[in-house]
Amino acid sequence: MTLLVLWDTEVGRLELTDERSRAYAFRYTHPRRDARAISLALPVREQPFDSAESRPFFEALLPEGVVREQIAHELRLDPMDTYGLLERLGRDCAGALQITPDDAPAVDPDVRWLDGEQLDELVEQLPRRPLGMRAGDRRMRLSLAGVQRKAVLVRDDDGRFGEPLDGMPSTHILKPDPLDSELPGLAVNECFCMRLAARCALLVAPVELIEAADRGCLVVERFDRDRATWPPARVHQEDLCQALGLTPAFKYQHADWRLPSYGALADLLDRHSPQPGVDRLLAARAAVFHFLVGNADAHAKNIALLHLPDGVRLAPLYDVVATDAYPHLGSTLAMAIGDELDPARIGAAHWSDLAHDFGLQPRAFEHVRRALARRTVAEARRLRAEAHAEGWHDPVVDTIVETITARAAQVA
Repeated sequence: MTLLVLWDTEVGRLELTDERSRAYAFRYTHPRRDARAISLALPVREQPFDSAESRPFFEALLPEGVVREQIAHELRLDPMDTYGLLERLGRDCAGALQITPDDAPAVDPDVRWLDGEQLDELVEQLPRRPLGMRAGDRRMRLSLAGVQRKAVLVRDDDGRFGEPLDGMPSTHILKPDPLDSELPGLAVNECFCMRLAARCALLVAPVELIEAADRGCLVVERFDRDRATWPPARVHQEDLCQALGLTPAFKYQHADWRLPSYGALADLLDRHSPQPGVDRLLAARAAVFHFLVGNADAHAKNIALLHLPDGVRLAPLYDVVATDAYPHLGSTLAMAIGDELDPARIGAAHWSDLAHDFGLQPRAFEHVRRALARRTVAEARRLRAEAHAEGWHDPVVDTIVETITARAAQVA
């Protein structure tokens, strides 16, 4: 069986090259010069991309860790069988692509709308229903990378939630607070950091806090969906690992690895963005913001690039969590500032190196980062006061504000 890779129309095919190992190759169907590349690491060409070349992009379309194992168990597949998982789940991936068997019957996208009780039930069953999938329900064919338990849903203009069926583009991600106590206030933590980033003039995916099944839940609007039409239109994107040709196992930078890095991100933006200076500055400010809030998990899969008609642009921030609020997670940075991964050791020389990595003049960037530090402190205090007034404050917010205040001095 061949899997079609669709971007409105067929752009390529995945073909199994070894039944035993489940290795596969990707090839473009119409390798014209003006054809659209699905990844910066997979430029349009006539020759197929072998398994080693194809895996980094397609592997990253699937969930990671325990969530992937659960889904594979439910589908009676080997968790390592990327080809088989994409065959079953590829109708709604991150970005604009849909992956479907070439002999699959045509179906119309649909939604199973949920009332309040049904949404509560979905949240309660999420540990047993990864991504909100129903046991044995072949109409739910969706995939989303990551390790956190979440539900992938459709939301209409009235705020109603529904389960996407038969390839309906999902529009929102719902992340409930975990039931264990290891990450208390996680939904509030991410909501606070995301809203704070927006107040500091960073590009951010819109977020909202709701309650379902007596638990706080963060609702994130997908930036790779255009809700101006119905069904929503897909917008293509890829994460930094995919763009660099790295599998998800390499999403964290290590001292002896050249990739991933902020310098590599800047190079991609220089070569493919229609406004590279704007995007490089946005990315550099985002790196400073992650440091300020204590987000040590800003790895290469949490940085994305949007494929737009005029080129590749930096995508809005997502998955911004102050991980330093949970000491057991560790504080080592996911991406080095300068050549340093220990936040306690970062000083003026490392900030200067970061400026060079992004092609910025260090003295000018010094003013930018100091201004961002002052603004982040001020806005964090205002947002904390609003959280109290609006009833969504959690002790984790106080911890985040303390971290920001301490690190602002280090940035300056």
